[in-house]
Formats: sequence, structure tokens, C-alpha cells
Amino acid sequence: MIYHYVCTFYLQPMEATLMPVHNANLLIKEARIKAGLTQEQLSEGICTPQALSRIETGTANVSHVTFQALMERAGAQYERFPVFSSRDGFECFYGLKRVRLYLDAWQLQSAYDELGKLEEKNWADNQLHYQEWLLLHCRLQSLSGCCSHGENYGTLLDALHITRPTINLSDFHALLLSQNEIQLLTLIAQEALFLDMASLCRQICTQLDSCLADSTFALIEKERMQTDAAIVSVKHLIEKKDFESAFELADSYRQKAVVNAYDANLIELTFLAGLCCHYIGKAELADTHIKAAFYSAQAIDSCYATWCRNFLEKETDYPITGSMKDFPTVPLTAFPPKNFMDSVQVTDGIHETDTINAYTLGHLIQDLRLEQNVSQSVLCHGLCSKSKLSKIENDALQPDVALAAALLQRLGISGKVFPYWGNKKDAEFYDLQFKISHHHVPKEEIRNFLDKMEQLLDKDDILYRQEYLCSAALQSDSPAEKIAGLTKALRLTLPDFDIHQLCSYRLTCEELSILNNIAHEYRRTNESHLSSLYFLQILAYVDKTKPDILLLDRFFPITGYMYCHSLYILKFYQETAALPDLIDMSIIKRAVSCYAPFLFCYSQALGECQRFVEAHTAAIQAYAINTLLNHHKDAALVECFMEDFTIELIY
Repeated sequence: MIYHYVCTFYLQPMEATLMPVHNANLLIKEARIKAGLTQEQLSEGICTPQALSRIETGTANVSHVTFQALMERAGAQYERFPVFSSRDGFECFYGLKRVRLYLDAWQLQSAYDELGKLEEKNWADNQLHYQEWLLLHCRLQSLSGCCSHGENYGTLLDALHITRPTINLSDFHALLLSQNEIQLLTLIAQEALFLDMASLCRQICTQLDSCLADSTFALIEKERMQTDAAIVSVKHLIEKKDFESAFELADSYRQKAVVNAYDANLIELTFLAGLCCHYIGKAELADTHIKAAFYSAQAIDSCYATWCRNFLEKETDYPITGSMKDFPTVPLTAFPPKNFMDSVQVTDGIHETDTINAYTLGHLIQDLRLEQNVSQSVLCHGLCSKSKLSKIENDALQPDVALAAALLQRLGISGKVFPYWGNKKDAEFYDLQFKISHHHVPKEEIRNFLDKMEQLLDKDDILYRQEYLCSAALQSDSPAEKIAGLTKALRLTLPDFDIHQLCSYRLTCEELSILNNIAHEYRRTNESHLSSLYFLQILAYVDKTKPDILLLDRFFPITGYMYCHSLYILKFYQETAALPDLIDMSIIKRAVSCYAPFLFCYSQALGECQRFVEAHTAAIQAYAINTLLNHHKDAALVECFMEDFTIELIY
């Protein structure tokens, strides 16, 4: 029997890494208030106070040159795109994003190695890079389960004092904090709890709730930081033995983590929810959550599984039985700590953006293109003219937000890790895209979001229109209609597309995601052989162009799941079972929403190949992650293994 795993996957890149586009209108208001200026003072000589008022309230958009002038007067960053002091500045900025990716996936050794590379570059002589580096080192120590809480607490305070030397931890709610400062305070609150400073922990968490509620961060960023802070609040409630409140908070944010694909947070929140259930006597629910967290962590090779089992054995009377007792887990590993050093020579990171030495987006695009030996015509094909690309590379023209990201993606860089200062339309479009990409949004609500998205578009918005057409195409139940709609979207930027020539193109993440979905839909047509052709061409493209890990992470987990699913449905069991030897599984494991259906199909293919021990392990992991994600395929998988292979899944 072939069990069809019914799962809706989206054309859009992975949800949690969608581009944060900041609303320029709100940023101007925030910068003015931070500078202590009235509307009259800020607008004088630039625009009328009435015009500024309309800009701040979002009833009028602001041109880039006016945005620059207003932000410069307020003493705030005013470039539409990040400008770096040097190539090293870019490499450090981007390297820190890689570290975050590895930490979110509990791939601690890779994170530690990347942090070492940044230290060798002296953090590009920038104190903000150094501050974030210290923050991420402390987070690494915390995740390792082997840190000295006192040492971590001290380093976090030192890092915070780089930008807030006089901050009062008991009274900072009125400050306009950066993301790094909020994350530092979140970790400080957690370490305070471990150091028996529960009152300070509670004070910090309460103030963070207020700061985040009133902040103007992009929705993606705000919700992630709120989830981080909620985890600390749950731990504080558990410490107070208020298990009912702790469970209510943990379960609420656990549901949000499922929707937003915050995998690292989801596993921890699920374990904490299970722990609360155990303490209040809800044994069955405790068992469900605790085992889902443990086996999910074990499946992605996270040392958190080891920490969970150790904690349960030493601190609780929870019964550890069955596979949970015997499953091999990644051992806890101690990493040498990095403490704040006064002797480190870094500057405040301020540089003149109009000097010849500034490293701009245009310089970056040109350097990457020349290093990869990509012609201008190949890079800009379907996106813009060669003349426009030349002007961008020479800083004679700034591209819009969507074009900037697309050019970088075609060069193998995830342009969506940059903060962009877009207009109101940019911010609204990407917030709608974020909402559409959620797992459990009703179809009627998606239709409403799509209508709003379409209303934002004009005839020149080719890239935005492509994303809109992709989202709309995926709402159809017909594979033929989906393929037709997706192909129409693809041809907006690749009008002469030929799958056999895929390796001759340079592709955006959106284009690769479209190809993923086309390949997946072909399995349900009379041309099912095209499914394998498309997937093999995508794998060949990845092998040839070698996209950076941050870009791979946005589309390749979906490639892996969809290819596995297609092979299994087409009864290519040997090929399905061999897939982990063909692709980099560490990338697939970074997205549990993709790894779950991969394991679901893979485990059954192993069973069909009579590799029953491996099939049992993979099935348990699939069962756990599905439970983690609130999917309801568990019983079907158990029944399938019993009926097809006479294997009882011992969970």
C-alpha cells in the first residue's frame, strides 16, 4: 500500500526567512522621536510639517531622496540599502546571519566555526558586529548545555554596555532598543533566572513585552523576538511552580511557532509544555509533548535531545521507556567561551556613505558577478536592462527592493537577509506574503490576502506580480491549472525558459521555488517522467552554481521533500531510499516542516526495500515531528507500518 501524504507546500521561500521590509514612514517617525525633534524642526527646508505628518501616519509615501534627507537630519541611517565600509564589513554582516541559521538548527559546531572566521576579520572593525558576535557566542554557550551561567551573564552585560553603557535593567522600557539589544536582554533574563535572580528576570521580561508591543519592527522580526522572550517567561513561571500559567503561555507560543516555522523555539516550547503537563498530572498530554520534542530534536541531530533526557532523569520522575531510552543522541559538547575584552580595537561603525571608499550594494553585485564570471546579460535577463544593471553597479541608480534581492539571489546570495527601507507598499506586500505562507491559513483568508496583494501592484511591478501569480496558482486543486499558472509566473522573468538549459541560467529564489512546485505537480499528470527531469535539473543547477547556505536554506528543503515524495509516489523505492546519499541532509534537517514529510515517505520506502530497522527509526522520527507540527497523520503511519510491514512503532 502506498500512503499518500497530503501536505500543502508553498511556492514561497521558507516562511521564517522572508525578507524584512521596514516601513519607511514609521521609521521616520521613530527616528524623529529618538532625536527629540518636533515635526516642524525635522521638516524645515525639506517638506511642510503637514506633509511630514501625512508621511508619518502612512497617508502619503515618501520619495527616496526625501527619506534620506529626513533620516540624515534625525541622525539616523538613511540609505535605502545597507552600505558597508568595506568588503570585510559585508562578509561580517553576512557571516553573522549564517551563525544565526546554524544556531536555529542546533548545528553548533558549524556556528562555532563561523564565529571563529569573524574573529579573524576583527569584526570588520565595527563594534556592532562585535556586540552581535558576543551575543551569538553566548547563545551558543546556552544551547550547548555546558555553559557557566555566571560567565555567560557577565559577557552578555558587557556586550549590552557597548551600546548602552548606563542602562538600568530595572527601568529601560522607555528606550528605543535595537534587535541585538532586545536579544541580549532576553538572554540576560534567562541567565538571571539560572543565577537565582528571578525578580530581575521577571522585570526584564515585563519590560521587553512592552518594548516589543510598541515597536515598529517588521512583523517577522517582532514575532520571533516575542517568542524568544516568551520562552524565558515560561521558565520563570515553572521556577515559581505556576505550572498552569506556564503551560498556557508555552502552548500559546508553541502554536505560533508552528505557524511561523520557528523550529528551534518550537522544540523547546513543546518540551516545556510537556514538562508543565507532567507537573500538573496530565500524563497523556505530557507524554505527547515530551516525546515529540525529544524525537524531533534527535531527528535533526540536536544535542537538545540529550539535554532533555538528562533533565528528565535527574530532575523529574517522568518514566523514560521504549525507544526514548535507547535512541542514540548527539552528546553535549563544551565550546571554549569568548569573553568581552577591553583591548579589542573596534570603532563605532560610522562611516561616510558618500565617499569613494563606501562599499555599496552596487559594488557588491559587481564584485560577485565578476568573481563568478557571470555576464551582465545573464544576470539581468528578464529582470532589467543591461544599461540599468550597469548603472546599479556604478551607483548611478538604486534598484527597488524586489530587484535588489533578485539580483543578489541570482548571484547565490540571500538578499533577503538585509534590512530594506521600503515604502508603505513594499512593507505591506511582504507582510501579506508572510501571512499567506503560514501553514494553517484558511483558503478564504488567503483569497482575501491575495486580493489585497493584487491591489498593491501596478504594471511595472514584474517581480511582485510574479510572487502574486505564484501564490494564486497554488490555490488550485488541479495539477494542470497549477502548472499553467506557475509557468505563466515563471515566464515573466524567463520568457524563453527551457528546462534542458537550466544550468545556463542564473535563478532567483522565487524562480527556483516555482520550479520545485512545477516538478512536484508533474507527478500527478500523464507526464510524470517530467517530475524527475525537473528535480534532477534543479540538483544539477545547485551543484554547478553552489548557492550560499543562506539562499539554499530558503528553497532546498522543499526541493528535498518534494523530490522524495514524487519518487515514492511513483514507486521508485530504491531511488527514494538512496536519496540521503544524493543530497545534503543537513539542509533538509534545518526545516522540520519539510523534514517531516521527507521522513514519512523515506521510512515507507525503506520498508519496501526491507530495511526494517532503519525504516522503524525514520518512522518514529516522522511520527514525532508530525506531532510537533500538529499534523494528524500519526495514526495513518502507524497503521501503514503494521499493515504493510508488520512493524509496530514503539514510540
